[in-house]
Amino acid sequence: MEVSCHDFQLLEEIVKLCNQFQMNNELFFTNSLVKAVVGASLSTLLLSSLYASWWAWSHKYATLRKHVPWRRAVVAYLIFWDVLIFEKILGMDRKLHMSLCKKGSRDGYSDDTGLKKYAKHSRVCWAAGPHHLLLPSFAFAFQAERDGIHDKMGVDMDDIFTAAATILFYIPFLRDLVITLGGRIASPEVLEGMKMFALAPGGIHEMIRQGKNHDRLYLRTGFIRFALRKNLDVCPIYLFDENECYKPISDLPEWCVTFQRWCHRRIGLGFSIWKGRWGIPFNPLPNGCEYVVGVGRPIDTAKFRDMEDQDEAIEKVMELYIAEVRRLFKELQTDTGRRKDVVLEIERLQSRSQRNKKTD
Repeated sequence: MEVSCHDFQLLEEIVKLCNQFQMNNELFFTNSLVKAVVGASLSTLLLSSLYASWWAWSHKYATLRKHVPWRRAVVAYLIFWDVLIFEKILGMDRKLHMSLCKKGSRDGYSDDTGLKKYAKHSRVCWAAGPHHLLLPSFAFAFQAERDGIHDKMGVDMDDIFTAAATILFYIPFLRDLVITLGGRIASPEVLEGMKMFALAPGGIHEMIRQGKNHDRLYLRTGFIRFALRKNLDVCPIYLFDENECYKPISDLPEWCVTFQRWCHRRIGLGFSIWKGRWGIPFNPLPNGCEYVVGVGRPIDTAKFRDMEDQDEAIEKVMELYIAEVRRLFKELQTDTGRRKDVVLEIERLQSRSQRNKKTD
């Protein structure tokens, strides 16, 4: 078969066109990739700049003794989903149970009248425990509003705040939730002018040491010392059924426990390892059960504030606090008819001031 010169020229043209098409195609994809990378970088930079501006502006609320302007809208939204998911879908009733209970009844006070008398305590430090997952102390203001406890107490919702670990205010997006729910940095400078606030005395130390059949409270005297100095009464809050909603995994390997405590010691960050519904680790869906937050009777600290020996005064208030916690636990255990096998353990820890004295 003879091939003419014209055919060779045609073949060369076809090869050139193919090469040109390939080059254009590669150039097209290269340009598209460059555009995508540049677009993504600019978008990331813009969003980061916007969030950095928001961070700088909103972070001031971590130390202010007033709620954020957007709080009521967010709380209303959260309450809607809280009721829908936890009550209607999961069949789990979360409520604050004002446990003035049996002794209050013997003294002639019903729950409602007892709650109305609560308003006479003009300044209160709520000390909550055990510290775990479902209701950390920074969410107490939200939970009180959800269940209308502030109305029963005769307390203005705008006066209720909660003290949270400083590390939470440096974690993006989590800090926004904490600030919105009324969480403020747990420092004396921030808390001293507040009328009412909640905190978890055991903190992260307590959170990472919970077990299946034990409720463990780790108490330092710092919150009582602060309450006496700033003319605050002290009221215990007991988070009952934490270990039923989310099952803590107590038989962790040694390396995991070591890592938990290293994070707590070195960076002030705590994390708990749990199983949610269907026994799935880290499942955010809790087991369906009634979750009760028992609020005990406030301890009037007025007669202890002027004692010459402040260490003795602190010990007396601590004894009253522990006695009220044990009463609260026993009543909640009896009234709810659950968790009969759970034991309450209370351990005293040294406060920072005590450790500093030993060092000196």
